[in-house]
Amino acid sequence: MESAPEKASIQSSNETLKLDHHGLPLIPQPSDDPEDPLNWSRTQKYIIVCISALVAFFGTFALASSNPAYAQIGLALDVTAIQASYIGTIGIAAAGIGSFVWAPLSNVYGRRPVLIFSQGIAIAAGFGAAFAKSYGTIIVGRFFTGFGVASGNVVTFAIVSDVFCLHERGKMLGLITFALINGPHLASLPGGFIAQDVGWRWTITLPSILTAVCWVLIIVALPETLYIRGTGAPPAKSPSRYHRMRITGTRGPGRTLQLVDFARPFQMLKYFPVVILGWFAAVAFTLGSVMPAQTVSALFRTFYKWGSARTGVALSVSTTIGGILGELVSGPVIDKLMERSRKREGRVRPESRLHGMWPAIFLLPAGLLMFGFSITHHELTHSYIGVTVGMALTCFAVQMINTPVIAYCVDCYKPQSAEVVQLLNFARQEMSFTVGFWSIQYGDKIGFQFSAVTYACVSVFFFLPVLWIMIYGERLRARLGEPGFNKEI
Repeated sequence: MESAPEKASIQSSNETLKLDHHGLPLIPQPSDDPEDPLNWSRTQKYIIVCISALVAFFGTFALASSNPAYAQIGLALDVTAIQASYIGTIGIAAAGIGSFVWAPLSNVYGRRPVLIFSQGIAIAAGFGAAFAKSYGTIIVGRFFTGFGVASGNVVTFAIVSDVFCLHERGKMLGLITFALINGPHLASLPGGFIAQDVGWRWTITLPSILTAVCWVLIIVALPETLYIRGTGAPPAKSPSRYHRMRITGTRGPGRTLQLVDFARPFQMLKYFPVVILGWFAAVAFTLGSVMPAQTVSALFRTFYKWGSARTGVALSVSTTIGGILGELVSGPVIDKLMERSRKREGRVRPESRLHGMWPAIFLLPAGLLMFGFSITHHELTHSYIGVTVGMALTCFAVQMINTPVIAYCVDCYKPQSAEVVQLLNFARQEMSFTVGFWSIQYGDKIGFQFSAVTYACVSVFFFLPVLWIMIYGERLRARLGEPGFNKEI
């Protein structure tokens, strides 16, 4: 079922109907206004996607670059390795909170000024944490780092939705999802060597420098993509080419920020498909991505006597390879599934995208079991190979789950894409930040093989309602109706 704006966008005459390369109507239909981001050149769109992906990537990279060094940080600050891991988890929690600020601001004042301001906060807080002298001060700095980079977790998805039509949206949203999820994975590779050879403080300093470089790219090359539709005919005189590069953005006519805008994501809780898929994606991300990243530093140091550099290589290589392969499969597959559905049924049925996650339903519990049983039998020669292969499988699965979930939710509620992604991000961040408080303790208490069995069962349990959405999602969405806000975006 198409959303109301997308229905209206294809209700035009055959003479003016704009088609994609398969001869199907573009959804949404681009206007005749050259300012409409849907009319921009492919080169400009790809530049926008690249910069957006970098913003998302370096945000999570900054929060995870210290993962292999928690044992070293604990010794330096006279805290336990588990307490040192809170340096990462506090940023994850703050990122979930920050999204509730940046998403509504970006819908009113524009994507560009929000990214510039929020990323500036992250850079300042990052350098502050890097040079802080006490554990408590570092925690504060990392909190505001997470709060600032949260814009990359939600606004970047809205930007991609602004500039791409339905038939390309899944692939492009997949690239942002890949960058977001794999930032922590790749961060572990340099993070381990940096902590070992230069010092753990540089695991915080270097990401701050990289975020600053990305901040400059936003200023000089990322135009404003927020476009208010349905405002009438395009202006007689096109604005200057620098119109959308203003620091102040391009605020929509008649749009003002209201207190209710900050609660809009909670209004999306009414729409069960978003809630069910959001919980499943959050569980998959927590168990398949964050849990290994937050625990291997302590586990490898305890069971294998590895240093931060070797741990960083194992964590980064396995999780990054899994994520890359997952996205290479997921993004193109879900667009093909949508295209095949449109050709066969003659209409848009977003539920077709969800079938792209089937391989992950089996690989996620399999990877969790391999991870847990290999840790339990660490005395076996080369048991660490089982741990790393398990992490690769879980990250492959996480990518194949999150990309279809985000693409499906944005397809169903495109005008509310910022709020939808914000809600998904909040569920993912707030669930995953708790990992550091219980995962190692739970494994120590009952055995890591049994904790892995628990995690595998939980992942399957949370998939069962998703199966219901696959079958009855279209009927359920029709019964629930559509949100009444942001219809002009």
